[in-house]
Amino acid sequence: MAMWWRLFVCSLGILLLAPCSLSARFSLVGSPRPVVGVVGQDVVLPCQLSPTARLPSMDVRWRKIGSGFISVHEYSDEGSQDMPGESYQNRTELFLQEFSSGNVSLKLKRLQVADDGKYQCFVKNPEWSREATTELRVAAVAPVFIDVLGPRGQGIGLACRSTGWFPKPELQWVGKNRQNLVMEIVTNVTQDRENLYSVVSHVTVTEGEDNGDISCIVQNGLLEPERQSAIHLSSDIFPRVSSWLAAFWVLFTLVLIAAGACAYLGYTAKRKASQKKRSKEEALLLLESEKKTWEAERYELHETIDNARIALESDKAGRELDFRRARSYMVPITLDPDFKHPELTISKDGRIIQHDPASLGLATPPGALVAVGQEGFVARKVHDGEGGACQGYWEVEVGNSPEWELGVLSKTVRGRVRQERLEKPPEGGFWALGRSGVQYHPSEANNVIQNLGVTPTVVGVYLDLEEESLSFYSVNSMALILKIPVEGSERLFPFLSPGLAVGKDQGKPLSICPCSDWDFPQKLRVSGSVSQGDSRAPAQTSAPNDRKEAENNTELLATGKTAPSPGQHPAPGDKEVKKNRARPSVGEYFQKLLPTRTGDETEQVHQQLETPPRQKGKKNSQTPQV
Repeated sequence: MAMWWRLFVCSLGILLLAPCSLSARFSLVGSPRPVVGVVGQDVVLPCQLSPTARLPSMDVRWRKIGSGFISVHEYSDEGSQDMPGESYQNRTELFLQEFSSGNVSLKLKRLQVADDGKYQCFVKNPEWSREATTELRVAAVAPVFIDVLGPRGQGIGLACRSTGWFPKPELQWVGKNRQNLVMEIVTNVTQDRENLYSVVSHVTVTEGEDNGDISCIVQNGLLEPERQSAIHLSSDIFPRVSSWLAAFWVLFTLVLIAAGACAYLGYTAKRKASQKKRSKEEALLLLESEKKTWEAERYELHETIDNARIALESDKAGRELDFRRARSYMVPITLDPDFKHPELTISKDGRIIQHDPASLGLATPPGALVAVGQEGFVARKVHDGEGGACQGYWEVEVGNSPEWELGVLSKTVRGRVRQERLEKPPEGGFWALGRSGVQYHPSEANNVIQNLGVTPTVVGVYLDLEEESLSFYSVNSMALILKIPVEGSERLFPFLSPGLAVGKDQGKPLSICPCSDWDFPQKLRVSGSVSQGDSRAPAQTSAPNDRKEAENNTELLATGKTAPSPGQHPAPGDKEVKKNRARPSVGEYFQKLLPTRTGDETEQVHQQLETPPRQKGKKNSQTPQV
């Protein structure tokens, strides 16, 4: 029993060790050196299994090694499969009859440049597997041709060309005894889409330098045989210069030089004459051009001066037209003694106001020095429910007073003046233009007055509740100083604020100008004030003279002329100049634009003024609206 058990164990060990010993017996060997193949020909990649025996269920795989494995050819005993790779269709073959001798080599047909690389031979059966590597180097050769390009200077030009090499070939020019030619050689190598190289080389051979056989040799490092082409050059083909030809060229050159000199001298003389004539013509043309330029500049200058004069006259006429339109709404304004600061004194006619702190003795009540007018302005739609708006214009003579303020305020602010509770001008319900020293406020008005260059001594105030705006005019210049928006639905009243008194002296007064002809500003009554025309004009003028000037100005307005301002007299030659002018005056241009009012319209304007009741007992007293 023990004997049988030992035999069983020995048999089992032999069976288990048999595959290991069989695997250790076989080996697979490829080519130790790179296999060189020529493009277009066939090549065998060797792979030998040792010992030489065909094993059952043997699989053979040939793969190209690159970024991965590319299948070249596969063989399997199971099902008798013999399949080439996709890119090697009809180009691979195994030697199946030699499998029994261990030959599993691969025959690769019609070599391509892309076949260059390493290949793996892999053999396996169910018990073991072996692999071997073989490197394939692909080479390509081509015939070499020499072309004669003809004379090149003192020598003969040759070109050597060959197409279809792989890898990159080397080209060499040699002479007798295979010595390199010592001359300038230009060689270009290019590669086509099939990765085959083409080489072209140029050389110029001169007489006396190895005039026998000249060869062009092309070779690569894989194939030992080289390709070459040779040509024999005799001394007769080199270009020569004949002595008669040299004499001809010398004579021909001398003739050309003589002819060129004669032509140059003739051309120079003719060019000088032509330049002299051209200079005279250019001088005349330049004089005529300068004359035309001067005439054009003079015409443009006259046009510019005329346009500037017309623009200035138009601007002046436009500003005067706007001032006259506003002044057509002039209404009488008087100050209310019940609505003023206690330190202010008002004249009997209610038009002059002055700061007189001595009138109250030692008691000096605080508050803003403000006096409010009796007449109030309110829009019709607010007053009686009808459409339309209230408009009014009045003038205040400020003279050369360094401090003053005038404008309109709301009914609420007017009540605070009466109660002596107005300490300073409020932010709402108060619209004004003022002066403090050499500055005017708001700053927009200060900029306008500085640009006008004339200090306003009489200020016109135009309240237009239809446009909800308040405008201030310089009567001296008949120009707009400031236009500000007026908001709110309360009744608005004019107000004046004179300058402060210094010590016991009274401050400089402010006076409301009486109503005059709406179309013309009245004479300024403050001595030393500046008028629109002449600053040296007389300070006062009698009423007959004013009436006479008003009639004269009315006549001028009817004929479309601009009336001279007070103190300004026309030049003696103005009538003759105006008679000879071909262009219409600006006054005639604006004649149709000047507003004209009938007596009924003027009366209707003045009926819009409203005087509030001064006594609490009068309930139904109303003042006309503007």
